Amino acid sequence: MVVTAHFLDCDWKLHKRIINFTKITSHNGEEIGKMVEVCLREWGIEKVFSLVVDNASSNNAAIDYLKRRMKSENSLLFEGKYLHMRCVCHILNLIVKDELKELDSSIKSIRNSVIFIHSSPSRLNKFREFAVLAKFSITSTVPMDVKTRWNATYKMLEVALKYRRVFERMAEEWFPFINYFHEADEKGKKRLGPPVADDWENAKAFVHFLKKFYDATLELSASKSPTSQLIYQSLVALKVEIERKILDDSDPTLKNVAHAMKLKFDKYWGNWDNMNPSIFIANVLDPRNKLQMIKVSIKKFGGTATMIQEFVNKVKLELVNLWMEYKGINDMLYIESQSMQLERDGGGSGMSSAGGGLCDELFDDVDAQNEKEQLLEISNEVDKYLADEIEKRSNQYFNLLEWWKGNETRYPIISMIAKDIFAIPSSTVASEAAFSLGKRVVDPFRSCLSPKMVEALVCTSDWLRAEEFSIWKDPTDDDLELYEEIEEIKKSKSIFYLSLNVYKFC
Repeated sequence: MVVTAHFLDCDWKLHKRIINFTKITSHNGEEIGKMVEVCLREWGIEKVFSLVVDNASSNNAAIDYLKRRMKSENSLLFEGKYLHMRCVCHILNLIVKDELKELDSSIKSIRNSVIFIHSSPSRLNKFREFAVLAKFSITSTVPMDVKTRWNATYKMLEVALKYRRVFERMAEEWFPFINYFHEADEKGKKRLGPPVADDWENAKAFVHFLKKFYDATLELSASKSPTSQLIYQSLVALKVEIERKILDDSDPTLKNVAHAMKLKFDKYWGNWDNMNPSIFIANVLDPRNKLQMIKVSIKKFGGTATMIQEFVNKVKLELVNLWMEYKGINDMLYIESQSMQLERDGGGSGMSSAGGGLCDELFDDVDAQNEKEQLLEISNEVDKYLADEIEKRSNQYFNLLEWWKGNETRYPIISMIAKDIFAIPSSTVASEAAFSLGKRVVDPFRSCLSPKMVEALVCTSDWLRAEEFSIWKDPTDDDLELYEEIEEIKKSKSIFYLSLNVYKFC
Protein backbone atom coordinates (compact mmCIF):
# COMPACT_ATOMS: atom_id res chain seq x y z
CA MET A 1 0.00 0.00 0.00
CA VAL A 2 1.25 3.46 -0.88
CA VAL A 3 0.20 6.74 0.70
CA THR A 4 1.34 9.89 -1.10
CA ALA A 5 0.90 13.34 0.42
CA HIS A 6 0.19 16.30 -1.89
CA PHE A 7 0.45 19.88 -0.68
CA LEU A 8 1.21 23.46 -1.69
CA ASP A 9 3.94 25.29 0.19
CA CYS A 10 4.03 28.98 1.11
CA ASP A 11 5.43 29.87 -2.31
CA TRP A 12 2.50 28.11 -4.02
CA LYS A 13 4.70 25.30 -5.29
CA LEU A 14 3.01 21.91 -5.61
CA HIS A 15 4.75 18.98 -3.94
CA LYS A 16 4.12 15.30 -3.46
CA ARG A 17 5.85 12.98 -1.04
CA ILE A 18 5.58 9.25 -0.44
CA ILE A 19 4.91 8.92 3.28
CA ASN A 20 4.01 5.24 3.41
CA PHE A 21 5.04 2.17 1.43
CA THR A 22 4.06 -0.92 3.32
CA LYS A 23 2.89 -4.48 2.93
CA ILE A 24 -0.77 -5.12 3.67
CA THR A 25 -1.89 -8.38 5.19
CA SER A 26 -5.53 -8.09 4.12
CA HIS A 27 -7.54 -6.31 1.45
CA ASN A 28 -10.39 -5.83 3.89
CA GLY A 29 -11.57 -2.22 3.82
CA GLU A 30 -11.35 -1.63 7.56
CA GLU A 31 -7.85 -3.10 7.70
CA ILE A 32 -6.73 -0.72 4.96
CA GLY A 33 -8.38 2.15 6.82
CA LYS A 34 -6.55 1.21 10.03
CA MET A 35 -3.21 1.17 8.21
CA VAL A 36 -3.88 4.62 6.77
CA GLU A 37 -4.88 5.78 10.25
CA VAL A 38 -1.58 4.50 11.68
CA CYS A 39 0.33 6.25 8.90
CA LEU A 40 -1.38 9.58 9.60
CA ARG A 41 -0.77 9.22 13.33
CA GLU A 42 2.93 8.47 12.82
CA TRP A 43 3.30 11.62 10.74
CA GLY A 44 1.27 13.71 13.18
CA ILE A 45 -1.35 14.50 10.53
CA GLU A 46 -4.59 15.22 12.36
CA LYS A 47 -6.77 16.58 9.57
CA VAL A 48 -7.01 15.49 5.95
CA PHE A 49 -8.92 17.46 3.33
CA SER A 50 -9.26 14.70 0.75
CA LEU A 51 -8.22 11.11 0.06
CA VAL A 52 -7.94 10.02 -3.58
CA VAL A 53 -8.49 6.30 -4.12
CA ASP A 54 -9.41 4.02 -6.99
CA ASN A 55 -12.83 2.47 -7.38
CA ALA A 56 -12.24 -0.76 -5.44
CA SER A 57 -15.00 -1.58 -2.96
CA SER A 58 -12.43 -2.12 -0.21
CA ASN A 59 -11.34 1.50 -0.59
CA ASN A 60 -14.92 2.65 -0.09
CA ALA A 61 -15.02 0.69 3.17
CA ALA A 62 -11.66 2.18 4.18
CA ILE A 63 -12.96 5.71 3.63
CA ASP A 64 -16.08 4.95 5.69
CA TYR A 65 -13.89 3.65 8.52
CA LEU A 66 -11.68 6.76 8.44
CA LYS A 67 -14.74 9.01 8.47
CA ARG A 68 -16.02 7.32 11.60
CA ARG A 69 -12.65 7.54 13.33
CA MET A 70 -12.08 11.18 12.37
CA LYS A 71 -15.58 12.11 13.47
CA SER A 72 -15.09 10.47 16.86
CA GLU A 73 -11.82 12.38 17.29
CA ASN A 74 -13.38 15.65 16.10
CA SER A 75 -10.92 15.89 13.21
CA LEU A 76 -13.32 15.32 10.31
CA LEU A 77 -13.35 18.38 8.07
CA PHE A 78 -16.64 19.64 6.60
CA GLU A 79 -18.54 16.52 7.75
CA GLY A 80 -16.44 14.43 5.37
CA LYS A 81 -18.09 15.69 2.17
CA TYR A 82 -14.69 16.42 0.60
CA LEU A 83 -12.87 13.38 1.97
CA HIS A 84 -13.66 10.73 -0.66
CA MET A 85 -12.31 11.57 -4.11
CA ARG A 86 -12.44 8.84 -6.76
CA CYS A 87 -9.51 8.51 -9.15
CA VAL A 88 -10.78 10.02 -12.40
CA CYS A 89 -8.25 8.18 -14.57
CA HIS A 90 -9.22 4.83 -13.05
CA ILE A 91 -12.89 5.43 -13.85
CA LEU A 92 -12.04 6.51 -17.40
CA ASN A 93 -10.09 3.29 -17.78
CA LEU A 94 -13.14 1.29 -16.65
CA ILE A 95 -15.47 3.19 -19.00
CA VAL A 96 -13.34 2.69 -22.09
CA LYS A 97 -11.75 -0.71 -21.48
CA ASP A 98 -14.96 -2.69 -21.06
CA GLU A 99 -16.44 -1.27 -24.25
CA LEU A 100 -13.52 -2.25 -26.50
CA LYS A 101 -15.04 -5.71 -26.90
CA GLU A 102 -17.04 -4.35 -29.83
CA LEU A 103 -13.74 -3.86 -31.69
CA ASP A 104 -12.01 -6.89 -30.21
CA SER A 105 -11.26 -8.73 -33.48
CA SER A 106 -9.82 -5.66 -35.22
CA ILE A 107 -7.65 -4.77 -32.24
CA LYS A 108 -6.42 -8.35 -31.86
CA SER A 109 -5.42 -8.64 -35.51
CA ILE A 110 -3.31 -5.47 -35.26
CA ARG A 111 -1.93 -6.51 -31.86
CA ASN A 112 -0.84 -9.88 -33.28
CA SER A 113 0.97 -8.09 -36.09
CA VAL A 114 2.84 -5.92 -33.59
CA ILE A 115 3.68 -8.96 -31.45
CA PHE A 116 5.13 -10.67 -34.52
CA ILE A 117 7.57 -7.89 -35.41
CA HIS A 118 8.70 -7.65 -31.77
CA SER A 119 9.21 -11.40 -31.38
CA SER A 120 12.83 -11.34 -32.61
CA PRO A 121 15.50 -8.80 -33.68
CA SER A 122 15.57 -10.21 -37.21
CA ARG A 123 11.82 -9.69 -37.65
CA LEU A 124 12.09 -6.15 -36.32
CA ASN A 125 14.90 -5.41 -38.78
CA LYS A 126 12.83 -6.89 -41.61
CA PHE A 127 9.93 -4.62 -40.61
CA ARG A 128 12.28 -1.65 -40.84
CA GLU A 129 13.38 -2.75 -44.30
CA PHE A 130 9.76 -2.84 -45.46
CA ALA A 131 9.27 0.61 -43.91
CA VAL A 132 12.17 1.98 -45.95
CA LEU A 133 10.70 0.44 -49.10
CA ALA A 134 7.43 2.20 -48.28
CA LYS A 135 9.42 5.46 -47.99
CA PHE A 136 9.12 5.79 -44.22
CA SER A 137 11.80 7.46 -42.17
CA ILE A 138 12.28 5.04 -39.29
CA THR A 139 12.83 6.90 -36.03
CA SER A 140 10.80 4.57 -33.83
CA THR A 141 8.76 1.41 -34.00
CA VAL A 142 5.23 0.41 -33.10
CA PRO A 143 4.95 -0.03 -29.31
CA MET A 144 3.38 -3.12 -27.81
CA ASP A 145 0.33 -2.52 -25.67
CA VAL A 146 -0.77 -3.68 -22.24
CA LYS A 147 -4.10 -5.45 -22.59
CA THR A 148 -5.45 -4.13 -19.29
CA ARG A 149 -4.62 -0.51 -20.16
CA TRP A 150 -6.76 0.97 -22.90
CA ASN A 151 -4.47 4.00 -23.25
CA ALA A 152 -1.59 1.65 -24.13
CA THR A 153 -3.83 0.01 -26.75
CA TYR A 154 -4.73 3.46 -28.05
CA LYS A 155 -1.06 4.39 -28.42
CA MET A 156 -0.28 1.12 -30.20
CA LEU A 157 -3.11 1.63 -32.70
CA GLU A 158 -2.24 5.30 -33.23
CA VAL A 159 1.34 4.44 -34.23
CA ALA A 160 0.34 1.28 -36.15
CA LEU A 161 -2.01 3.35 -38.32
CA LYS A 162 0.95 5.41 -39.48
CA TYR A 163 2.61 2.20 -40.70
CA ARG A 164 -0.53 0.78 -42.28
CA ARG A 165 1.03 0.59 -45.76
CA VAL A 166 4.02 -1.25 -44.30
CA PHE A 167 1.86 -3.92 -42.66
CA GLU A 168 -0.23 -4.28 -45.83
CA ARG A 169 2.90 -4.81 -47.93
CA MET A 170 4.21 -7.35 -45.42
CA ALA A 171 0.91 -9.25 -45.70
CA GLU A 172 1.39 -9.45 -49.48
CA GLU A 173 5.11 -10.23 -49.77
CA TRP A 174 6.57 -11.63 -46.53
CA PHE A 175 5.73 -15.32 -46.17
CA PRO A 176 6.85 -15.71 -42.52
CA PHE A 177 4.42 -12.93 -41.63
CA ILE A 178 1.62 -14.58 -43.64
CA ASN A 179 2.30 -18.03 -42.20
CA TYR A 180 2.33 -16.67 -38.65
CA PHE A 181 -1.43 -16.14 -38.86
CA HIS A 182 -2.02 -19.67 -40.10
CA GLU A 183 -0.49 -21.06 -36.93
CA ALA A 184 -2.36 -21.71 -33.69
CA ASP A 185 -1.79 -19.49 -30.69
CA GLU A 186 -0.92 -20.67 -27.16
CA LYS A 187 -4.58 -21.61 -26.61
CA GLY A 188 -4.70 -23.74 -29.75
CA LYS A 189 -6.85 -21.26 -31.68
CA LYS A 190 -6.06 -19.73 -35.06
CA ARG A 191 -4.55 -16.27 -34.71
CA LEU A 192 -6.58 -13.33 -35.87
CA GLY A 193 -4.95 -11.42 -38.70
CA PRO A 194 -3.31 -10.10 -40.65
CA PRO A 195 -5.44 -6.94 -40.42
CA VAL A 196 -7.62 -6.20 -43.43
CA ALA A 197 -9.10 -2.90 -44.61
CA ASP A 198 -12.07 -3.08 -42.22
CA ASP A 199 -9.74 -3.63 -39.28
CA TRP A 200 -7.72 -0.56 -40.16
CA GLU A 201 -10.85 1.55 -40.62
CA ASN A 202 -12.20 0.40 -37.25
CA ALA A 203 -8.88 1.24 -35.63
CA LYS A 204 -8.87 4.66 -37.28
CA ALA A 205 -12.38 5.44 -36.02
CA PHE A 206 -11.48 4.15 -32.56
CA VAL A 207 -8.37 6.35 -32.34
CA HIS A 208 -10.25 9.41 -33.57
CA PHE A 209 -13.09 8.87 -31.09
CA LEU A 210 -10.90 8.22 -28.06
CA LYS A 211 -8.30 10.93 -28.66
CA LYS A 212 -10.02 13.26 -26.19
CA PHE A 213 -10.17 10.48 -23.62
CA TYR A 214 -6.45 9.85 -24.08
CA ASP A 215 -5.58 13.55 -23.86
CA ALA A 216 -7.74 13.94 -20.75
CA THR A 217 -6.03 10.97 -19.11
CA LEU A 218 -2.61 12.49 -19.77
CA GLU A 219 -3.65 15.88 -18.39
CA LEU A 220 -5.28 14.46 -15.28
CA SER A 221 -2.33 12.15 -14.57
CA ALA A 222 0.07 15.03 -13.95
CA SER A 223 1.61 15.18 -10.48
CA LYS A 224 3.82 18.27 -10.79
CA SER A 225 1.02 20.67 -11.66
CA PRO A 226 -2.50 21.13 -10.26
CA THR A 227 -5.19 19.03 -11.93
CA SER A 228 -8.28 19.39 -9.74
CA GLN A 229 -9.45 22.44 -11.74
CA LEU A 230 -9.34 20.32 -14.92
CA ILE A 231 -11.68 17.57 -13.77
CA TYR A 232 -15.01 19.29 -14.36
CA GLN A 233 -14.19 20.72 -17.78
CA SER A 234 -12.68 17.39 -18.88
CA LEU A 235 -15.81 15.50 -17.86
CA VAL A 236 -18.01 17.98 -19.71
CA ALA A 237 -15.89 17.69 -22.87
CA LEU A 238 -15.94 13.88 -22.73
CA LYS A 239 -19.69 13.76 -22.20
CA VAL A 240 -20.19 16.04 -25.22
CA GLU A 241 -17.98 13.73 -27.29
CA ILE A 242 -19.94 10.63 -26.24
CA GLU A 243 -23.31 12.21 -27.00
CA ARG A 244 -22.05 13.45 -30.36
CA LYS A 245 -21.00 9.92 -31.30
CA ILE A 246 -24.39 8.55 -30.18
CA LEU A 247 -26.09 10.86 -32.68
CA ASP A 248 -23.70 9.84 -35.48
CA ASP A 249 -25.23 7.09 -37.64
CA SER A 250 -22.25 6.76 -39.97
CA ASP A 251 -20.59 4.07 -37.83
CA PRO A 252 -23.04 1.69 -36.08
CA THR A 253 -20.24 -0.09 -34.21
CA LEU A 254 -18.90 3.05 -32.57
CA LYS A 255 -22.44 4.21 -31.93
CA ASN A 256 -23.06 1.08 -29.87
CA VAL A 257 -19.77 1.64 -28.07
CA ALA A 258 -20.79 5.23 -27.26
CA HIS A 259 -24.17 4.07 -25.90
CA ALA A 260 -22.47 1.59 -23.56
CA MET A 261 -19.92 4.20 -22.48
CA LYS A 262 -22.65 6.71 -21.66
CA LEU A 263 -24.35 4.24 -19.33
CA LYS A 264 -21.15 3.71 -17.38
CA PHE A 265 -20.25 7.42 -17.52
CA ASP A 266 -23.62 8.33 -16.01
CA LYS A 267 -23.16 5.69 -13.33
CA TYR A 268 -20.22 7.62 -11.89
CA TRP A 269 -20.80 11.19 -13.03
CA GLY A 270 -24.43 11.36 -14.13
CA ASN A 271 -25.68 12.84 -10.85
CA TRP A 272 -23.68 15.92 -9.93
CA ASP A 273 -25.15 15.92 -6.42
CA ASN A 274 -23.24 12.69 -5.70
CA MET A 275 -19.90 14.04 -6.89
CA ASN A 276 -17.23 15.48 -4.62
CA PRO A 277 -17.98 19.25 -4.35
CA SER A 278 -14.29 20.06 -4.74
CA ILE A 279 -14.62 19.22 -8.45
CA PHE A 280 -16.90 22.24 -8.93
CA ILE A 281 -15.12 24.50 -6.43
CA ALA A 282 -11.76 23.88 -8.13
CA ASN A 283 -13.21 24.85 -11.50
CA VAL A 284 -14.72 28.04 -10.05
CA LEU A 285 -11.40 28.94 -8.41
CA ASP A 286 -9.75 28.97 -11.81
CA PRO A 287 -9.98 32.71 -12.63
CA ARG A 288 -10.39 31.83 -16.32
CA ASN A 289 -13.65 30.01 -15.53
CA LYS A 290 -15.28 31.21 -12.32
CA LEU A 291 -19.00 30.42 -12.67
CA GLN A 292 -19.09 30.80 -16.44
CA MET A 293 -17.92 27.25 -17.20
CA ILE A 294 -20.73 25.77 -15.11
CA LYS A 295 -23.35 28.01 -16.74
CA VAL A 296 -22.19 27.15 -20.26
CA SER A 297 -22.00 23.40 -19.61
CA ILE A 298 -25.48 23.14 -18.08
CA LYS A 299 -26.89 25.11 -21.01
CA LYS A 300 -25.06 22.82 -23.44
CA PHE A 301 -26.81 19.80 -21.92
CA GLY A 302 -30.24 21.38 -22.31
CA GLY A 303 -30.56 22.99 -18.91
CA THR A 304 -33.09 25.78 -18.45
CA ALA A 305 -32.30 29.20 -17.00
CA THR A 306 -33.86 28.10 -13.71
CA MET A 307 -31.72 24.96 -13.56
CA ILE A 308 -28.60 26.98 -14.31
CA GLN A 309 -29.35 29.51 -11.59
CA GLU A 310 -30.18 26.84 -9.02
CA PHE A 311 -26.95 24.95 -9.55
CA VAL A 312 -24.86 28.13 -9.69
CA ASN A 313 -26.38 29.23 -6.38
CA LYS A 314 -25.62 25.82 -4.92
CA VAL A 315 -21.95 25.99 -5.93
CA LYS A 316 -21.66 29.56 -4.70
CA LEU A 317 -23.21 28.57 -1.37
CA GLU A 318 -20.67 25.75 -1.10
CA LEU A 319 -17.88 28.29 -1.61
CA VAL A 320 -19.40 30.61 0.99
CA ASN A 321 -19.64 27.74 3.48
CA LEU A 322 -15.99 26.93 2.87
CA TRP A 323 -15.15 30.59 3.39
CA MET A 324 -16.95 30.55 6.73
CA GLU A 325 -15.13 27.41 7.83
CA TYR A 326 -11.74 28.75 6.88
CA LYS A 327 -12.34 32.05 8.56
CA GLY A 328 -13.28 30.21 11.70
CA ILE A 329 -16.64 31.90 12.15
CA ASN A 330 -18.21 28.88 13.75
CA ASP A 331 -15.40 28.54 16.29
CA MET A 332 -15.48 32.25 17.02
CA LEU A 333 -19.23 32.25 17.54
CA TYR A 334 -18.93 29.23 19.79
CA ILE A 335 -16.34 30.98 21.99
CA GLU A 336 -18.45 34.13 22.12
CA SER A 337 -21.56 32.19 23.03
CA GLN A 338 -19.67 30.45 25.84
CA SER A 339 -18.43 33.74 27.25
CA MET A 340 -21.92 35.19 26.98
CA GLN A 341 -23.29 32.20 28.83
CA LEU A 342 -20.80 32.82 31.62
CA GLU A 343 -21.90 36.44 31.80
CA ARG A 344 -25.54 35.38 31.94
CA ASP A 345 -24.67 33.07 34.80
CA GLY A 346 -22.98 35.96 36.60
CA GLY A 347 -19.47 34.64 36.09
CA GLY A 348 -17.41 37.81 36.41
CA SER A 349 -20.04 40.08 34.91
CA GLY A 350 -20.74 41.93 38.17
CA MET A 351 -24.46 41.99 37.37
CA SER A 352 -27.25 40.45 39.35
CA SER A 353 -29.51 37.82 37.90
CA ALA A 354 -32.36 40.31 38.04
CA GLY A 355 -30.98 42.05 34.97
CA GLY A 356 -30.62 38.82 33.01
CA GLY A 357 -33.66 39.37 30.81
CA LEU A 358 -32.47 42.74 29.59
CA CYS A 359 -28.96 41.39 28.94
CA ASP A 360 -30.34 38.46 26.99
CA GLU A 361 -32.10 40.84 24.66
CA LEU A 362 -28.95 42.91 24.21
CA PHE A 363 -26.89 39.80 23.59
CA ASP A 364 -29.34 38.67 20.92
CA ASP A 365 -29.00 42.04 19.22
CA VAL A 366 -25.21 41.75 19.35
CA ASP A 367 -25.37 38.27 17.81
CA ALA A 368 -27.65 39.48 15.03
CA GLN A 369 -25.41 42.46 14.27
CA ASN A 370 -22.31 40.28 14.33
CA GLU A 371 -23.82 37.76 11.91
CA LYS A 372 -24.95 40.59 9.64
CA GLU A 373 -21.45 42.07 9.48
CA GLN A 374 -19.87 38.67 8.93
CA LEU A 375 -22.25 37.86 6.08
CA LEU A 376 -21.46 41.25 4.57
CA GLU A 377 -17.76 40.42 4.79
CA ILE A 378 -18.40 37.06 3.12
CA SER A 379 -20.34 38.77 0.40
CA ASN A 380 -17.53 41.25 -0.07
CA GLU A 381 -14.75 38.70 -0.67
CA VAL A 382 -16.66 35.90 -2.41
CA ASP A 383 -18.71 38.24 -4.56
CA LYS A 384 -15.65 40.36 -5.20
CA TYR A 385 -13.78 37.38 -6.63
CA LEU A 386 -16.74 36.24 -8.72
CA ALA A 387 -17.51 39.75 -9.96
CA ASP A 388 -13.94 40.61 -10.95
CA GLU A 389 -13.09 40.23 -14.61
CA ILE A 390 -12.11 36.71 -15.63
CA GLU A 391 -8.64 36.07 -16.98
CA LYS A 392 -8.24 35.67 -20.73
CA ARG A 393 -7.75 32.08 -21.81
CA SER A 394 -5.68 33.30 -24.75
CA ASN A 395 -2.85 34.18 -22.37
CA GLN A 396 -0.44 31.32 -23.06
CA TYR A 397 1.82 32.35 -20.18
CA PHE A 398 -0.93 32.11 -17.58
CA ASN A 399 0.07 30.12 -14.50
CA LEU A 400 -2.73 29.25 -12.11
CA LEU A 401 -0.62 28.98 -8.97
CA GLU A 402 1.37 32.11 -9.78
CA TRP A 403 -1.90 33.99 -10.26
CA TRP A 404 -3.14 32.98 -6.83
CA LYS A 405 0.22 33.77 -5.29
CA GLY A 406 -0.02 37.28 -6.73
CA ASN A 407 -3.63 37.72 -5.55
CA GLU A 408 -3.20 36.18 -2.10
CA THR A 409 -3.55 39.55 -0.37
CA ARG A 410 -6.55 40.51 -2.50
CA TYR A 411 -8.47 37.35 -1.59
CA PRO A 412 -6.89 36.22 1.71
CA ILE A 413 -9.46 33.63 2.76
CA ILE A 414 -10.36 32.31 -0.70
CA SER A 415 -6.65 31.86 -1.42
CA MET A 416 -6.44 29.57 1.62
CA ILE A 417 -9.25 27.49 0.13
CA ALA A 418 -7.54 27.47 -3.26
CA LYS A 419 -4.30 26.25 -1.71
CA ASP A 420 -6.03 23.15 -0.33
CA ILE A 421 -8.30 22.55 -3.32
CA PHE A 422 -5.52 22.74 -5.92
CA ALA A 423 -3.38 20.30 -3.94
CA ILE A 424 -5.95 17.54 -4.54
CA PRO A 425 -4.73 15.21 -7.31
CA SER A 426 -7.30 13.91 -9.75
CA SER A 427 -5.72 10.47 -10.00
CA THR A 428 -3.69 7.91 -8.05
CA VAL A 429 -0.97 7.84 -10.71
CA ALA A 430 1.61 9.30 -8.32
CA SER A 431 0.99 6.49 -5.84
CA GLU A 432 0.97 3.81 -8.54
CA ALA A 433 4.31 5.11 -9.82
CA ALA A 434 5.77 4.29 -6.41
CA PHE A 435 5.47 0.60 -7.22
CA SER A 436 7.76 1.13 -10.20
CA LEU A 437 10.23 2.72 -7.81
CA GLY A 438 9.75 -0.24 -5.48
CA LYS A 439 10.77 -2.65 -8.25
CA ARG A 440 14.07 -0.83 -8.55
CA VAL A 441 14.62 -1.19 -4.81
CA VAL A 442 13.64 -4.85 -4.52
CA ASP A 443 15.43 -6.71 -7.30
CA PRO A 444 16.78 -10.30 -7.51
CA PHE A 445 19.94 -9.17 -5.71
CA ARG A 446 18.07 -7.48 -2.85
CA SER A 447 15.06 -9.71 -2.38
CA CYS A 448 15.55 -10.31 1.35
CA LEU A 449 15.02 -6.74 2.52
CA SER A 450 12.51 -6.36 5.32
CA PRO A 451 9.28 -4.41 4.61
CA LYS A 452 10.44 -1.60 6.92
CA MET A 453 13.75 -1.29 5.08
CA VAL A 454 11.99 -1.25 1.70
CA GLU A 455 9.68 1.50 2.96
CA ALA A 456 12.63 3.51 4.24
CA LEU A 457 14.49 3.19 0.93
CA VAL A 458 11.45 4.05 -1.22
CA CYS A 459 10.41 7.05 0.89
CA THR A 460 13.96 8.37 1.24
CA SER A 461 14.59 8.04 -2.49
CA ASP A 462 11.37 9.90 -3.28
CA TRP A 463 12.15 12.71 -0.83
CA LEU A 464 15.71 13.11 -2.10
CA ARG A 465 14.55 13.32 -5.71
CA ALA A 466 11.85 15.88 -4.93
CA GLU A 467 12.28 19.63 -4.88
CA GLU A 468 12.70 21.43 -1.59
CA PHE A 469 9.65 23.20 -0.27
CA SER A 470 9.48 26.52 1.49
CA ILE A 471 7.95 27.04 4.92
CA TRP A 472 8.98 30.70 5.05
CA LYS A 473 7.14 33.59 3.49
CA ASP A 474 8.93 36.27 1.53
CA PRO A 475 9.43 39.50 3.52
CA THR A 476 6.71 42.11 3.15
CA ASP A 477 7.31 45.77 2.28
CA ASP A 478 7.19 46.61 5.99
CA ASP A 479 9.84 43.99 6.69
CA LEU A 480 12.09 45.37 3.95
CA GLU A 481 11.65 48.89 5.31
CA LEU A 482 12.64 47.65 8.75
CA TYR A 483 15.73 45.95 7.33
CA GLU A 484 16.76 49.19 5.62
CA GLU A 485 16.42 51.10 8.89
CA ILE A 486 18.60 48.51 10.62
CA GLU A 487 21.23 48.86 7.91
CA GLU A 488 21.18 52.65 8.32
CA ILE A 489 21.72 52.28 12.07
CA LYS A 490 24.70 50.02 11.46
CA LYS A 491 26.19 52.39 8.89
CA SER A 492 25.90 55.36 11.26
CA LYS A 493 28.25 53.53 13.68
CA SER A 494 25.83 53.91 16.49
CA ILE A 495 26.78 52.60 19.92
CA PHE A 496 23.85 50.21 19.84
CA TYR A 497 23.67 47.45 17.29
CA LEU A 498 20.40 45.69 16.73
CA SER A 499 20.45 42.17 15.40
CA LEU A 500 16.99 41.12 14.32
CA ASN A 501 15.88 38.03 12.46
CA VAL A 502 12.29 38.20 11.29
CA TYR A 503 10.77 34.95 10.11
CA LYS A 504 7.30 34.59 8.74
CA PHE A 505 6.16 31.07 9.43
CA CYS A 506 3.41 29.80 7.16
